[in-house]
Amino acid sequence: MHRRDLLRWLGGGALGMICGPLAARPACAAHDMYVDGGLVAIGGGLTETIFALGAGDQVLGADTTSTYPEPANALPRVGYQHTLTPESILSLRPDVLIHDGSAGPSTTLERVAGAGVKLLTVSGEPSLNGFKIRVVTLGCWLRAEARAMEIIRSVEADLDEARKIQTDLGRPPRLVLLMAHGQGNAVAAGRDTKADALARLCGGENVFQDYSGYRPVSREGVMARRPDALIISGEAAADFGGSLSRVPQYVGDTLFLLGFGPRLGEAVLDVSRFLNQGLAGHTVGIGHS
Repeated sequence: MHRRDLLRWLGGGALGMICGPLAARPACAAHDMYVDGGLVAIGGGLTETIFALGAGDQVLGADTTSTYPEPANALPRVGYQHTLTPESILSLRPDVLIHDGSAGPSTTLERVAGAGVKLLTVSGEPSLNGFKIRVVTLGCWLRAEARAMEIIRSVEADLDEARKIQTDLGRPPRLVLLMAHGQGNAVAAGRDTKADALARLCGGENVFQDYSGYRPVSREGVMARRPDALIISGEAAADFGGSLSRVPQYVGDTLFLLGFGPRLGEAVLDVSRFLNQGLAGHTVGIGHS
Protein backbone atom coordinates (compact mmCIF):
# COMPACT_ATOMS: atom_id res chain seq x y z
CA MET A 1 0.00 0.00 0.00
CA HIS A 2 1.54 3.30 -1.12
CA ARG A 3 1.03 6.53 0.74
CA ARG A 4 -0.16 8.25 -2.40
CA ASP A 5 -3.21 5.95 -2.36
CA LEU A 6 -4.34 7.55 0.88
CA LEU A 7 -4.48 10.96 -0.71
CA ARG A 8 -6.83 9.80 -3.47
CA TRP A 9 -9.61 9.64 -0.90
CA LEU A 10 -9.32 13.32 -0.24
CA GLY A 11 -8.28 15.18 -3.36
CA GLY A 12 -6.08 18.22 -3.56
CA GLY A 13 -8.57 20.49 -1.79
CA ALA A 14 -8.44 18.43 1.41
CA LEU A 15 -4.66 18.24 1.48
CA GLY A 16 -4.36 21.67 3.03
CA MET A 17 -6.73 20.63 5.78
CA ILE A 18 -4.47 17.69 6.60
CA CYS A 19 -1.14 19.38 6.54
CA GLY A 20 -1.80 23.11 6.87
CA PRO A 21 1.52 24.74 5.98
CA LEU A 22 2.84 21.36 4.82
CA ALA A 23 0.28 21.21 2.02
CA ALA A 24 2.94 21.42 -0.68
CA ARG A 25 4.39 18.11 0.53
CA PRO A 26 2.83 14.65 0.49
CA ALA A 27 0.78 14.22 3.68
CA CYS A 28 2.74 11.25 4.97
CA ALA A 29 6.13 12.60 4.04
CA ALA A 30 6.23 15.00 6.98
CA HIS A 31 8.55 12.96 9.18
CA ASP A 32 8.50 15.57 11.91
CA MET A 33 4.80 14.82 12.35
CA TYR A 34 5.28 11.14 13.21
CA VAL A 35 4.08 10.18 16.69
CA ASP A 36 6.49 7.63 18.12
CA GLY A 37 6.15 8.27 21.86
CA GLY A 38 3.38 8.24 24.41
CA LEU A 39 0.30 10.33 23.71
CA VAL A 40 -2.86 11.68 25.28
CA ALA A 41 -6.00 11.55 23.11
CA ILE A 42 -8.88 14.00 23.45
CA GLY A 43 -12.23 13.10 21.90
CA GLY A 44 -14.00 9.75 21.93
CA GLY A 45 -14.07 9.22 18.16
CA LEU A 46 -10.44 10.23 17.83
CA THR A 47 -9.34 7.87 20.61
CA GLU A 48 -11.35 5.04 19.06
CA THR A 49 -9.66 5.68 15.72
CA ILE A 50 -6.20 5.55 17.27
CA PHE A 51 -6.99 2.16 18.77
CA ALA A 52 -8.46 0.93 15.46
CA LEU A 53 -5.20 1.95 13.77
CA GLY A 54 -3.33 -0.38 16.12
CA ALA A 55 -1.68 2.36 18.19
CA GLY A 56 -3.60 1.88 21.41
CA ASP A 57 -0.44 0.92 23.27
CA GLN A 58 0.85 4.47 22.75
CA VAL A 59 -2.14 6.07 24.50
CA LEU A 60 -1.27 7.00 28.08
CA GLY A 61 -4.56 8.71 28.90
CA ALA A 62 -7.73 10.13 27.41
CA ASP A 63 -10.67 12.39 28.19
CA THR A 64 -13.97 11.22 29.68
CA THR A 65 -15.69 10.88 26.28
CA SER A 66 -13.23 8.14 25.27
CA THR A 67 -15.25 5.11 26.34
CA TYR A 68 -14.66 2.69 23.46
CA PRO A 69 -13.06 0.19 22.96
CA GLU A 70 -12.81 -1.29 26.45
CA PRO A 71 -9.04 -0.71 26.77
CA ALA A 72 -9.67 2.98 26.08
CA ASN A 73 -12.37 3.07 28.74
CA ALA A 74 -9.83 1.78 31.26
CA LEU A 75 -7.26 4.52 30.58
CA PRO A 76 -6.37 7.23 33.12
CA ARG A 77 -8.72 10.20 32.69
CA VAL A 78 -7.54 13.75 32.09
CA GLY A 79 -11.00 15.31 32.45
CA TYR A 80 -13.77 16.38 30.09
CA GLN A 81 -12.51 17.55 26.70
CA HIS A 82 -13.59 21.19 27.17
CA THR A 83 -12.43 21.53 30.78
CA LEU A 84 -9.02 19.87 30.86
CA THR A 85 -6.41 20.67 33.49
CA PRO A 86 -2.68 20.80 32.72
CA GLU A 87 -1.84 18.80 35.85
CA SER A 88 -3.93 15.80 34.79
CA ILE A 89 -2.22 15.72 31.38
CA LEU A 90 1.35 16.44 32.44
CA SER A 91 1.21 13.84 35.22
CA LEU A 92 1.17 11.17 32.50
CA ARG A 93 4.37 12.55 30.93
CA PRO A 94 3.13 12.36 27.30
CA ASP A 95 5.19 13.34 24.30
CA VAL A 96 2.14 14.37 22.28
CA LEU A 97 -1.45 15.51 22.82
CA ILE A 98 -3.82 14.91 19.91
CA HIS A 99 -7.24 16.58 19.61
CA ASP A 100 -9.69 17.76 16.97
CA GLY A 101 -9.82 21.41 17.95
CA SER A 102 -12.40 20.92 20.70
CA ALA A 103 -9.92 20.50 23.55
CA GLY A 104 -9.72 23.29 26.07
CA PRO A 105 -9.48 25.63 27.74
CA SER A 106 -6.77 27.40 25.77
CA THR A 107 -4.84 28.16 28.96
CA THR A 108 -4.46 24.43 29.60
CA LEU A 109 -3.18 23.81 26.10
CA GLU A 110 -0.70 26.67 26.43
CA ARG A 111 0.69 25.27 29.67
CA VAL A 112 0.92 21.76 28.24
CA ALA A 113 2.75 23.02 25.16
CA GLY A 114 5.00 25.15 27.35
CA ALA A 115 6.01 22.01 29.22
CA GLY A 116 7.34 20.50 26.00
CA VAL A 117 4.35 18.41 24.90
CA LYS A 118 3.73 18.56 21.14
CA LEU A 119 0.13 19.51 20.28
CA LEU A 120 -1.30 17.98 17.11
CA THR A 121 -4.73 18.90 15.78
CA VAL A 122 -6.78 16.87 13.31
CA SER A 123 -9.80 18.11 11.40
CA GLY A 124 -12.94 18.37 13.50
CA GLU A 125 -15.20 18.84 10.47
CA PRO A 126 -18.58 17.18 11.25
CA SER A 127 -18.96 15.26 8.01
CA LEU A 128 -18.00 12.11 6.13
CA ASN A 129 -15.15 14.02 4.51
CA GLY A 130 -13.99 15.15 7.93
CA PHE A 131 -13.97 11.55 9.11
CA LYS A 132 -11.79 10.52 6.16
CA ILE A 133 -9.38 13.38 6.77
CA ARG A 134 -9.05 12.38 10.43
CA VAL A 135 -8.39 8.73 9.63
CA VAL A 136 -5.83 9.54 6.94
CA THR A 137 -4.07 12.11 9.10
CA LEU A 138 -3.85 9.80 12.10
CA GLY A 139 -2.75 6.95 9.85
CA CYS A 140 0.11 9.11 8.61
CA TRP A 141 1.18 10.28 12.05
CA LEU A 142 1.02 6.78 13.54
CA ARG A 143 2.68 5.00 10.60
CA ALA A 144 -0.52 3.04 9.95
CA GLU A 145 -1.40 4.13 6.41
CA ALA A 146 -2.54 0.69 5.21
CA ARG A 147 -4.83 0.24 8.20
CA ALA A 148 -6.29 3.71 7.61
CA MET A 149 -7.29 2.63 4.11
CA GLU A 150 -8.92 -0.52 5.50
CA ILE A 151 -10.98 1.52 7.96
CA ILE A 152 -12.20 3.89 5.25
CA ARG A 153 -13.07 1.03 2.91
CA SER A 154 -15.02 -0.73 5.66
CA VAL A 155 -17.02 2.40 6.45
CA GLU A 156 -17.74 3.05 2.79
CA ALA A 157 -18.97 -0.53 2.34
CA ASP A 158 -21.46 -0.01 5.18
CA LEU A 159 -22.54 3.32 3.70
CA ASP A 160 -23.14 1.70 0.32
CA GLU A 161 -25.39 -0.87 1.99
CA ALA A 162 -27.18 1.87 3.90
CA ARG A 163 -27.88 3.79 0.69
CA LYS A 164 -29.56 0.73 -0.79
CA ILE A 165 -31.82 0.50 2.24
CA GLN A 166 -32.63 4.21 2.03
CA THR A 167 -34.04 3.86 -1.48
CA ASP A 168 -37.13 2.25 0.09
CA LEU A 169 -37.87 5.24 2.34
CA GLY A 170 -39.81 7.12 -0.35
CA ARG A 171 -39.05 10.55 1.08
CA PRO A 172 -36.44 11.71 3.59
CA PRO A 173 -37.96 11.11 7.05
CA ARG A 174 -38.18 14.19 9.27
CA LEU A 175 -35.82 13.61 12.19
CA VAL A 176 -35.13 15.20 15.56
CA LEU A 177 -31.74 14.30 17.03
CA LEU A 178 -31.50 14.61 20.81
CA MET A 179 -28.66 14.22 23.24
CA ALA A 180 -27.99 14.93 26.92
CA HIS A 181 -26.08 18.07 27.85
CA GLY A 182 -24.23 17.86 31.14
CA GLN A 183 -26.65 17.73 34.06
CA GLY A 184 -29.26 19.84 32.32
CA ASN A 185 -32.07 19.11 29.90
CA ALA A 186 -31.69 17.36 26.59
CA VAL A 187 -30.66 19.41 23.57
CA ALA A 188 -31.66 19.14 19.93
CA ALA A 189 -29.06 19.23 17.16
CA GLY A 190 -29.18 21.99 14.61
CA ARG A 191 -26.95 22.70 11.62
CA ASP A 192 -23.18 22.21 11.56
CA THR A 193 -23.21 19.28 13.98
CA LYS A 194 -22.25 15.64 13.69
CA ALA A 195 -25.87 14.79 14.48
CA ASP A 196 -27.04 16.83 11.49
CA ALA A 197 -24.47 15.09 9.30
CA LEU A 198 -25.63 11.72 10.64
CA ALA A 199 -29.23 12.51 9.71
CA ARG A 200 -28.23 13.22 6.11
CA LEU A 201 -26.03 10.11 5.87
CA CYS A 202 -29.03 8.10 7.07
CA GLY A 203 -31.21 9.52 4.30
CA GLY A 204 -33.14 11.74 6.69
CA GLU A 205 -33.82 15.44 7.20
CA ASN A 206 -32.97 17.19 10.46
CA VAL A 207 -35.98 19.42 11.15
CA PHE A 208 -33.99 21.89 13.27
CA GLN A 209 -32.27 23.88 10.53
CA ASP A 210 -33.02 27.33 11.92
CA TYR A 211 -29.96 27.40 14.20
CA SER A 212 -26.42 26.06 14.39
CA GLY A 213 -25.13 23.79 17.16
CA TYR A 214 -27.27 22.43 19.98
CA ARG A 215 -30.13 24.07 21.90
CA PRO A 216 -32.39 22.98 24.77
CA VAL A 217 -35.76 21.76 23.60
CA SER A 218 -39.04 20.78 25.25
CA ARG A 219 -41.39 17.94 24.38
CA GLU A 220 -43.77 20.53 22.96
CA GLY A 221 -40.99 22.05 20.87
CA VAL A 222 -40.18 18.66 19.41
CA MET A 223 -43.80 17.79 18.63
CA ALA A 224 -44.31 21.16 16.94
CA ARG A 225 -41.80 20.08 14.29
CA ARG A 226 -43.90 16.98 13.47
CA PRO A 227 -40.98 14.53 13.29
CA ASP A 228 -41.31 11.08 11.76
CA ALA A 229 -38.74 9.69 14.21
CA LEU A 230 -36.41 10.63 17.04
CA ILE A 231 -32.75 9.66 17.18
CA ILE A 232 -31.73 9.84 20.84
CA SER A 233 -28.51 9.25 22.71
CA GLY A 234 -29.16 6.90 25.62
CA GLU A 235 -28.54 9.55 28.26
CA ALA A 236 -31.36 11.73 26.93
CA ALA A 237 -33.97 8.99 26.48
CA ALA A 238 -35.52 9.46 29.92
CA ASP A 239 -36.49 13.04 29.11
CA PHE A 240 -38.69 12.13 26.17
CA GLY A 241 -41.47 9.83 27.29
CA GLY A 242 -45.09 10.87 27.60
CA SER A 243 -46.60 12.22 24.41
CA LEU A 244 -43.37 11.59 22.52
CA SER A 245 -43.58 7.86 23.20
CA ARG A 246 -45.87 7.66 20.17
CA VAL A 247 -43.05 8.83 17.90
CA PRO A 248 -40.72 6.05 16.72
CA GLN A 249 -37.43 6.32 18.59
CA TYR A 250 -33.97 4.96 18.00
CA VAL A 251 -32.00 5.02 21.26
CA GLY A 252 -28.27 4.49 20.96
CA ASP A 253 -24.94 5.23 22.59
CA THR A 254 -23.65 8.78 22.03
CA LEU A 255 -20.15 7.77 20.97
CA PHE A 256 -21.51 5.10 18.63
CA LEU A 257 -23.85 7.58 16.94
CA LEU A 258 -21.79 10.78 17.01
CA GLY A 259 -18.18 9.72 17.40
CA PHE A 260 -17.64 9.70 13.62
CA GLY A 261 -14.90 7.15 14.14
CA PRO A 262 -14.35 3.65 12.73
CA ARG A 263 -17.95 2.64 13.55
CA LEU A 264 -19.49 5.48 11.51
CA GLY A 265 -20.66 3.12 8.76
CA GLU A 266 -22.12 0.72 11.29
CA ALA A 267 -24.04 3.55 12.97
CA VAL A 268 -25.45 4.85 9.68
CA LEU A 269 -26.43 1.33 8.64
CA ASP A 270 -28.10 0.66 12.00
CA VAL A 271 -30.15 3.86 11.93
CA SER A 272 -31.04 3.38 8.26
CA ARG A 273 -32.40 -0.09 9.02
CA PHE A 274 -34.46 1.36 11.86
CA LEU A 275 -35.88 4.10 9.65
CA ASN A 276 -36.74 1.56 6.96
CA GLN A 277 -38.24 -1.08 9.22
CA GLY A 278 -39.01 0.54 12.55
CA LEU A 279 -41.31 3.46 11.74
CA ALA A 280 -44.11 1.58 13.39
CA GLY A 281 -44.48 3.79 16.44
CA HIS A 282 -42.62 1.80 19.10
CA THR A 283 -39.41 2.68 20.87
CA VAL A 284 -36.36 0.83 19.62
CA GLY A 285 -33.60 0.54 22.20
CA ILE A 286 -30.26 -0.59 20.85
CA GLY A 287 -27.23 -0.86 23.10
CA HIS A 288 -23.70 -0.44 21.80
CA SER A 289 -21.22 -0.68 24.59
